[in-house]
Amino acid sequence: RYPSLNVLVNNAGVMPFDDVARGAFDETQSLSLVGTNLLGPARVSARFVEHLQRQPEAWIINNTSVLAFLPLAGNALYSATKAALHSYTLSQRFKLRNTSVKVLEIAPPWVDTDLIFKSGDARAMPLDAFIEQTMAKLATDAVEIIVDAVLPARANQGQNEYPVIEQFNLALEAQPIPIA
Repeated sequence: RYPSLNVLVNNAGVMPFDDVARGAFDETQSLSLVGTNLLGPARVSARFVEHLQRQPEAWIINNTSVLAFLPLAGNALYSATKAALHSYTLSQRFKLRNTSVKVLEIAPPWVDTDLIFKSGDARAMPLDAFIEQTMAKLATDAVEIIVDAVLPARANQGQNEYPVIEQFNLALEAQPIPIA
């Protein structure tokens, strides 16, 4: 239908809260989460990748989360699916490196949207500021599109990452995200 289509944006995401310290496990919710956040982008990419490779220039943009690098304990499985999608993106980028398809990753921070609910929480990045900064970075040659305020979270990887993750989660426990 759209022979010149050359951009695929995988922006799948559901974000239920969970508690990995309790024995309760919602199998249905968890399968839906993995199916939406990880398998959804993989399935859609598989459907379009050959078409995109026939274009002179093309892009696959996978929307992950800063929680791929800095997991939120209250959304452990969500964080894990975004970390898995980050890993998938790295593999996809490598496999498509000698083609016309560029693979980008947008890793948003907590943005004041209705993913969970519209909160107005001062800790959330205003949507307009996120869009402005993301669009500016998309206009560059960057393959990871991460707003400046959360670059330290991206640089957190390595054998000493746990203290940063612990402080992040302790801060959120001290002032929890209000759930409507």
